[in-house]
Amino acid sequence: MVAKKVCRPLKRSKTGLETEFHVIDQKGKISNKAHEIISSLKNTHKNIDVTKEIGKNMIEFGCYPGVSAESPTLDLIDSIQKGLEISKKKGLMFYPFATYPGKFKPKFSDTGGYDIKTKIFGSDRIENACRATGFHHHYSLPKSVFDAKLKILKLMRKSKLERSMVASYNFEIAADPALTLFTQSSPFIEGEYLAKDSRTLIYRGGKKLKYMDGLYSRFQQIGGLPPYKQTVTDLLISLSKRWLRWKKEVNKANPAVDFDLLYPFKLDIGWHPVKINKHGTLEQRGMDINYLSIVVAVTLLLKYILKHIQREFIEVLPADFAIDEPFKLENNILYIPPHTYVRNHLQFWSAHKGYDKKEMHYYAKRLYHLGRLLTPKSHQKIIRPLYNMIDSKKSVSDDIINYAKRMNYLDENNKISNSDAARLALYYAGTFPKDLNDTKKLLEKTACL
Repeated sequence: MVAKKVCRPLKRSKTGLETEFHVIDQKGKISNKAHEIISSLKNTHKNIDVTKEIGKNMIEFGCYPGVSAESPTLDLIDSIQKGLEISKKKGLMFYPFATYPGKFKPKFSDTGGYDIKTKIFGSDRIENACRATGFHHHYSLPKSVFDAKLKILKLMRKSKLERSMVASYNFEIAADPALTLFTQSSPFIEGEYLAKDSRTLIYRGGKKLKYMDGLYSRFQQIGGLPPYKQTVTDLLISLSKRWLRWKKEVNKANPAVDFDLLYPFKLDIGWHPVKINKHGTLEQRGMDINYLSIVVAVTLLLKYILKHIQREFIEVLPADFAIDEPFKLENNILYIPPHTYVRNHLQFWSAHKGYDKKEMHYYAKRLYHLGRLLTPKSHQKIIRPLYNMIDSKKSVSDDIINYAKRMNYLDENNKISNSDAARLALYYAGTFPKDLNDTKKLLEKTACL
């Protein structure tokens, strides 16, 4: 009997990362000198992937994507370390978490399109973009589903690769509340406690999160956590609707603007926590920035789950029973909860309650155990920080809150003064280089196995 040939994606999918940081001075206050660091880095290291962000207080590091997760993450760490060396000479540091705890008035970079966004979102809400730094994870789409020249999804019909792409997309939406829980690092913003994950509130916002002052609170079609899609046709239709909505808003803000010049591709539009990127990747962009040990742990977890979904053509199906048994893998099917449960309940619990909510703790635990099952033994130590969080029921946000209480930084209303916020920022900025170095050593050791 001849064994049945199994069609597999020949493309070796790549992983990429983007990390954003706040820049602070030696007194722990926000600094607007990110451009000085970027300029010095580019002058001394020609190939380094570092860019400015919307806020002058922000710096972004990327890396060239790689098949092996160790290669891009090591490149990223090396770039960040070079950035820290130059920053130190200038009397500056990187605050490694998503929201600066004290008050500050953002100053905007001359980055294209943000004047229009200010008119669309309003001057108060657009400042949220300068107050939140994140970690974006990229993973290649399956082969043949993306037109690299036109930068658009292909409609293939009856393609297992197409189904695999939709499965990957829906999985990342289902995983979002657990991923934001793993990475949450933003309990304080503008001198007060807002939520365990303040970044999620001030960035995506909306009725489902019970927070209407977020950047995308009135534009969930553009920046909220999307519902699942059943087919590529569904994805393409939602993409067209999103493009038309944004074009309408841009033309209303500035009728003279050349919209097609500003946004030449439809995939330029959309700042969701989960999106199809114009570079042909599935981008998970809803997470807080955090210690690199946690960033790398999440990177590995996502890599091996997505790799399994795409290489084994795993069907990812919503099911009612998956509310109680999320991420159950059985007979080549990965079961996820209905998107209404994920978007209406889990993302709210993740942002507001974190591990204190038993359903959220269980959800994160289930995702971790799926990832651990699919992660090679040689990489188990890298994802260990996620286990430690689940075991202790504490995120970095919880650690920051406990530290602030221990140091008597919080008053009876959970507010923190600017001077104490600066002390807190200095303390954690000081812990960042050691975590970078320890993570680098662990990755180098793993790469040699």
